[in-house]
This record gives sequence, C-alpha cells and structure tokens, in this order.
Amino acid sequence: MIGRHRKKKIEPAPVLSVVLAGVFAGAVAVAPLDGGSADGGSADSKEPPSTRAVAERVDRSATKRDDTPSAKRDEGPPRKAPDDCDPSKSTARYANGRIPVDQLCKLPQDGEYLRADAAVAFYKLNAAYHDRFGKEMCVRSSYRGYNKQKQLYQRMPAGMAARPGNSKHGIGIAVDLCDGVQRESSPQFKWLEDNSKKYGWMHPRWAYSSPYEPWHWEFDVGQA
Repeated sequence: MIGRHRKKKIEPAPVLSVVLAGVFAGAVAVAPLDGGSADGGSADSKEPPSTRAVAERVDRSATKRDDTPSAKRDEGPPRKAPDDCDPSKSTARYANGRIPVDQLCKLPQDGEYLRADAAVAFYKLNAAYHDRFGKEMCVRSSYRGYNKQKQLYQRMPAGMAARPGNSKHGIGIAVDLCDGVQRESSPQFKWLEDNSKKYGWMHPRWAYSSPYEPWHWEFDVGQA
C-alpha cells in the first residue's frame, strides 16, 4: 500500500506582531508649528523685542507658501500700474482699515491691493525683482481691513500685530513678503535692502528687532 504524505501544517510567523508594531510606530508623524495665517504676523507699533522665536515659526509657515499663485513664475510682470491707478486719488478721508477696495489699486499678485501711490511704486519694484530673480515677489499680505487686523491682534503674541486702527497695512502702504524675503540672510532680502529705496520702498528700522519682521516692507512716506 502506497503511503499518503501528511500535509505539513504552516505555523504563523512568530515575528508578525513585531513587524506590525514597527509599521504602526513608523506611521507616527509630528506636525510642524505654524506661525499664523497667510495674512498674519505684521506689526507697526514698537513693542519689546521678544518675538524672534515667533518670527521664525512664521518664517517656516511662509516657506511652505512660497509657491502659491502670488509667487508667479511667468514671462514677466507688468512694469507699470493700470491706467486707472491714479496716485492723485487720495484715501485720506477713510479711517485706518476702512478703505473700500474699489479705492485701492490691484497688485500683480492675486487678491492683493495697495493705495495708488504705493501700488505704482510697487509695480516698478516688482518688475526689478523679477529681472533679478526670474519671478515676481511673493506677497502674503498687503492692504488689511480693520476686522482682519483685529483678529490678528487678538490671536498673535504681544508685539506681533499692530493695534487695530494703527497698522500701516490699514492705510494700504505695507506688504508682508515671502519667497525668501522673510529670512534676513537670504539673497532676496539683501537685494531688497540694497534696492528697494530706488523704487520708493523701505524696510523700517523697528522691523529689524522690535518686533523682528524681515518680511514687512513699507512704501516710503518719510517714516523711520
């Protein structure tokens, strides 16, 4: 009689639980800190210099946004503001943060606005920046309404947002920049530091330390 071969019973691998544990452990991720919204973080009042750590978190947040539509990489930006952007049109009758958008000038960057004289100068600066770096400036925030400024003031650490009604963003002469400008040691920051005044823009003295805001730039109306 021909004997039958007994089927070998396959035992579960003893290390299966160890492998699964390793897989689950490897799946844990730590979320980076975010310094605030894409619109936030600017201040115009002088506060105690205690905000550099917060600024570095905003820097990391801005770096993640450098490739948003506001940092265009096209054939070239317009070199002058639209014809209806008239610097003689004053917005002085409006309170800080209360300027209607139709009284402002649209920037090349989507959804961003400044008052006319600041916008005309910004178009020229933006074109020169494009000539140097091959892309337009990345803008995170420009004109900022009163309610938005109030939200930032309530949410941000002390010194990182101007009191509502006192921001340079609220009168349409300030921008918060990204794409490297938010780092003081970057070529982009250094180029703006050396060239912005040729086009009527400047980095205010307080923004070097109190609070530390390398991304904050203003249309030069004679402020320090």
